[in-house]
Amino acid sequence: MIRIEPISEPPTIKIDRTPKNHPQADAIESAWQGLCAQNPRYFNGQILAFDSYNPATGVIRASVEQYKNHAVRDTVDVGISLLAVTAILCAPDNVQNTGVYLLGKRSPELHRYGGLWEFGPSGGVDVPRIRNTLNIKHITAEVAREIREEIGVRISSRPHAARTIIHDEAVGSTDIAIPIVLDQVPSLKTNWEYSETRWITLDKLYQWAQSSPDELIPTTVELARFLYENRD
Repeated sequence: MIRIEPISEPPTIKIDRTPKNHPQADAIESAWQGLCAQNPRYFNGQILAFDSYNPATGVIRASVEQYKNHAVRDTVDVGISLLAVTAILCAPDNVQNTGVYLLGKRSPELHRYGGLWEFGPSGGVDVPRIRNTLNIKHITAEVAREIREEIGVRISSRPHAARTIIHDEAVGSTDIAIPIVLDQVPSLKTNWEYSETRWITLDKLYQWAQSSPDELIPTTVELARFLYENRD
């Protein structure tokens, strides 16, 4: 259910704004109202849905959708895959003389993977007001926004090399994973989406993913294996 595609070319997102009509509109609305009753934090708005990726050109094609059409997939699955970004934050650990990676424990309030650990922060790519093409600078700016909003850390939006595209078919998400190398371990100010955070070496993360994969979200398990097997 998890597929990882290594990225060889800097990704570019091409956006199709053609309106989508779903025949299950009534069922979608009913399921959405049920989700909102469980968690009033939910807010419907525009999202980018992943359509395709061409590894030869680095072009990711996406279309504009409504969040509620994705959120209700457990009840009404219209085949939407949310296009998102995931930060792989790495900072130096002078004590262990190695790099450490940030993991966040997802809040139990989240209806997906609540209570499990993940690479992050992560989140959907915002739909631009006018622009229909997003290059690596725009994508990295999206990562910087997620990091600022979720853990209170401000980083430069300079381009970084995207490592992989991760397809989670079980929950309908496609993430562009981008490494962010920090100068030091920062102080974090988490919001409600993370109940805990921790910094961990890649070796220990790999061992954790091998021994207790059910404590991590599936994409983090596979990404930890990918990073470990492709480490420099």
